[in-house]
Amino acid sequence: MSKAITYYTVSFFVIIMTMLACNSEVSSTLEAKAVALGKMNEIVVVSDDEVWESMVGDTFKYYFESPYPLMPSPEAMFDLRHYSGEEMQAEPLRKQLRTYTILVDLNDMESVVTKMARKDMGEEKFTRAKKENKPGNSIGKNKWAQGQMLIYLYANGHDQLAELIRTSYPAVAKKVHSHDSKQLEAQVYGVPINKGLSDKIKQTYGMDMQIPINYKIAKEEEAEDMMWLRKDGKKGVMNIVLKRLPYSGKEQFDKDYIKDIKNEFGKSYVTSDTEGSYLRVHEEQVPIYEYVQDINGMYTKELRGVWEMTEDFMGGPFVSYMIHNSEKAELLFVDAFVFAPGAAKRNMIQELDFIVKNMKS
Repeated sequence: MSKAITYYTVSFFVIIMTMLACNSEVSSTLEAKAVALGKMNEIVVVSDDEVWESMVGDTFKYYFESPYPLMPSPEAMFDLRHYSGEEMQAEPLRKQLRTYTILVDLNDMESVVTKMARKDMGEEKFTRAKKENKPGNSIGKNKWAQGQMLIYLYANGHDQLAELIRTSYPAVAKKVHSHDSKQLEAQVYGVPINKGLSDKIKQTYGMDMQIPINYKIAKEEEAEDMMWLRKDGKKGVMNIVLKRLPYSGKEQFDKDYIKDIKNEFGKSYVTSDTEGSYLRVHEEQVPIYEYVQDINGMYTKELRGVWEMTEDFMGGPFVSYMIHNSEKAELLFVDAFVFAPGAAKRNMIQELDFIVKNMKS
């Protein structure tokens, strides 16, 4: 009888402990993760110090800290911060950021970073990558917090890893910008829409452009089919100019034609306290970049460059768009430019770019 009681007592204890363990696992699984923190255009690089201080780190910085096109003074495409695997483990808050790139040297099996990647990638994928001696990449989501993206770049040795960074840069940069798009949208439209101004643009230009409430009309010339909007902020002034033109031929998409329209606007409407000073495209020492875009199905020529005041030491970035509305046989010239002396301008020009490129006909 004593043995039976002991047997059932032990069995009951094991069942209770198993249930508690299962409940603990379910509780852990259901526990809500914190929302990831961090700024737009920021990448946290996780790698061994030895990797970061080698040609691998130099290559990564060369590409990801390359200048954002185009600025009066250089601004990096991305803001980087680096942590080793040990530093990530030592400070939990470092696991709460938004965007990570993990650089993994598969040859170093004892590395904290390699061990982390091995666990996250899965044994089969990790073993195959190492055995086949082929560099590769993998994307992870929400590892430590909601809204995270982790890009793993892995290779056997520093030479392979540096080459992988070089060839992967365009795709990785695109992934990061795409990941940042929701944050950019929140930055632009964190305030209500200026419905009256948005409706006016729709009626005047036939375009659905959602304008935030902090933009006002600076100048309007109905005879010229021109409207100038501006947002006055603490760090600078952001501007959007719209002008409608009849479409006459493909030469209207030429760089010189678009540049002349911008210069004409600047000479007529943007002056300074210095007599005879006006806004124009600066192209003596700075190039103008040309791109072909598609804005909601409309063929668009985009120019990026730097503007200046003719008699003052003032300037800033601009993006000009010539948009073809084929249904109406019209062109819409949109010019976005920033004046923010002493302040970083990258995020400002991205905000303007977002407003224009989300326009609908």
